[in-house]
Amino acid sequence: MALVLFQKDGPILRVSLNRTQALNAINSAVLQDLETGLKDHETDPDIRFLVLFGQGGCFASGADIRELSSLSEEGIRNFHRLREKTFALLENFPCPTLAVIQRYALGTGLELALCCDIRVASADARLGVPSARLGLVESYEYFTRVVRAVGPAWTKRMVFTGDQLDADTALRVGLVEEVSPPEQIFERTENLLSRILKNSFSSIRQTKRVIADCARDPNLLLISDPALPLVDSTQTPDFKEASRAFLEKREKK
Repeated sequence: MALVLFQKDGPILRVSLNRTQALNAINSAVLQDLETGLKDHETDPDIRFLVLFGQGGCFASGADIRELSSLSEEGIRNFHRLREKTFALLENFPCPTLAVIQRYALGTGLELALCCDIRVASADARLGVPSARLGLVESYEYFTRVVRAVGPAWTKRMVFTGDQLDADTALRVGLVEEVSPPEQIFERTENLLSRILKNSFSSIRQTKRVIADCARDPNLLLISDPALPLVDSTQTPDFKEASRAFLEKREKK
C-alpha cells in the first residue's frame, strides 16, 4: 500500500499521507514516496494547484520516533538529507500549494505544512514543536521555516514549553492563514481553490518565485553542517531515554 497517494483532479493535484495507523508519522519510506511523486508531477503542465492533507482525519503527527531512535549517526544524517530534499521539492513546487491541517501538525509534520504556500486548519487542530520534550534540537532548515512563519519569540515559546497551539492561536501568530469548522474544512478549501484558480496562473507562478527569493535567508548558505544540532542531539542520553519512554508509553525517568 502506498504511503503517499497522488490523485490528479483536473488542474488540481491532491496529495495525501496514507500512514493512518501511525497518525501519518513521517518516516523514511513516507519521505521517499513523497519525493518520488513530487518529482513525477513537478513538470506536468496541466497541474495548477497542489493540495496536501492526511488520510484518516490527521495531517501528520511528527517524525516516526521509533525509526529515528533506531538510526545510527549516519542514518540520522541520511534521514535529514532525505527530509530536506523532499521538503525543498514541495516548497519549490512550481504551482501554489495548500496544506489542509486536521488534528495534528507537530514537529516534522509542522515543517511539512510550512513548506506549503497556504495553510488551512481545522478548528480542533493542534500545532507545535515538541523537540525539547524528546531531547532533540532540530536542524537549521527546520527552524528557518518556523522563524520565518512566526518569528523568533514564538518559535522559542513553542519549543521551550512544548505546548501544542490551538488553531485560533496558530492563526493569530501566523502558522496558518485560515481556521475552519472541522466539518467544513474541505468545503472551505475548495472555495479557496476556486478563487485562486480564477487568476492568472503564470502571474501566480512567477510571484511565488519572487516571494520565495525575498523570504529566503542567505545566512543559511554559510552554514557548513546544517544537520549538526539534529545529529548531535540524537546521541544524547536525553533523547535516548525520552524516545524509549515515548515508545513504551511511560513517563521519562
